[in-house]
Amino acid sequence: MKWQLWMAAFGMVLASGCQKLVFVQLPRTDHYYVNPQVDFTTIGRIALLELDNQTAQPDLSETFTQVLADALGKRHLFSVQKVMRTDPLWQTQQLDNISSYSLDDLAAARGTLKVDAILFGQIRHYMSFPHLQIAINLKMVDTRSGKLIWAFEDVWDSNDKQVQGRMEKYFKEQMRTGYEPMNWQILITSPRAFANFVAYEIAETLPELPKNPVPRTVEYRRQYITTAQIVTDHEAHMTSIVLHLCLIVEARRASFWYARSAPRGG
Repeated sequence: MKWQLWMAAFGMVLASGCQKLVFVQLPRTDHYYVNPQVDFTTIGRIALLELDNQTAQPDLSETFTQVLADALGKRHLFSVQKVMRTDPLWQTQQLDNISSYSLDDLAAARGTLKVDAILFGQIRHYMSFPHLQIAINLKMVDTRSGKLIWAFEDVWDSNDKQVQGRMEKYFKEQMRTGYEPMNWQILITSPRAFANFVAYEIAETLPELPKNPVPRTVEYRRQYITTAQIVTDHEAHMTSIVLHLCLIVEARRASFWYARSAPRGG
């Protein structure tokens, strides 16, 4: 019985050491790119720059940037720091030219904003009548390497049947009660609700982290790595003990059968 218990423990140790980090993507749109070489657990903080408003709708970029920040925050992938055009940092970092960034620009932004990545983009089109439309493109760039982490570009039209199908599902799954007697069609009539839906779909294209992701702050990461090393060392020690015990059991078993099979003296 003890041998069986030790073998069960050995199996648990092996199983715990063979777990893989799995990123699950459940996008509602396919007009995006995720760099497969990027480990999102290393991104603790990003700067979301106020989007460039290329439409005639005043204050649209300010409003939608806030909505997008909220949607990204709900994913719990990283902390999000909004940087608006009215912020002093915008001028000191010359963020108007971020689309043509250099490694020096990113290094300066990283040093000032204390972020691992910068997210920026444009609202290229917006229409509220006769039906809601919006076109957005976004990029997330690593401030440490200059590599593209994630990119997105899409158009939403509330009159499109496929979009309406996703709206209905979003209303049922994500929106809380309190809209009675309205149904999912509030997303067609309310610019605010429409913006929330769009931001949600954008955020959904980012990967999900493992169930037990690495904590985000530098100090917590350091503690996490230290703890992980202790756990790894402990598991290695336990594995060594189990293997040693298994060898002892097998040796004793071999001795037992050898003794039984050996010829007895007359």
